[in-house]
Amino acid sequence: MERKRVVGVVAALALMSGIAAAQEAGPYNLPPLEKVKKEIKLTDDETSKVTELYALATKNEAESKARAKEQGTDRKTLEGNLANGKVEIINKIKEALDKEKGSAFDKLVASQPAPEKKKKK
Repeated sequence: MERKRVVGVVAALALMSGIAAAQEAGPYNLPPLEKVKKEIKLTDDETSKVTELYALATKNEAESKARAKEQGTDRKTLEGNLANGKVEIINKIKEALDKEKGSAFDKLVASQPAPEKKKKK
């Protein structure tokens, strides 16, 4: 009985850490939207624009991955396409911000840890 409880706790902790890791990055591994809002102190108008752009980025990233899977695109090409999408969305976000906040956003993006690579089984 005690062993089942320990296994249950370990499984719950593993699940929670996976959820926490998923919340540490936005689309294209950008900083999470909440972190951007908090640290850059966006106005209501900027928050609205950046939220729309994050939603667009999420949609575009998912479409790129789905299209790559359908077409059997190799990993290197997919990573290149995702990198282009990331640059494009970063530029759009910076256009929605003033120069100072755009610079702060660049610093947040640069401080974002790289995603962990999935190992092949």
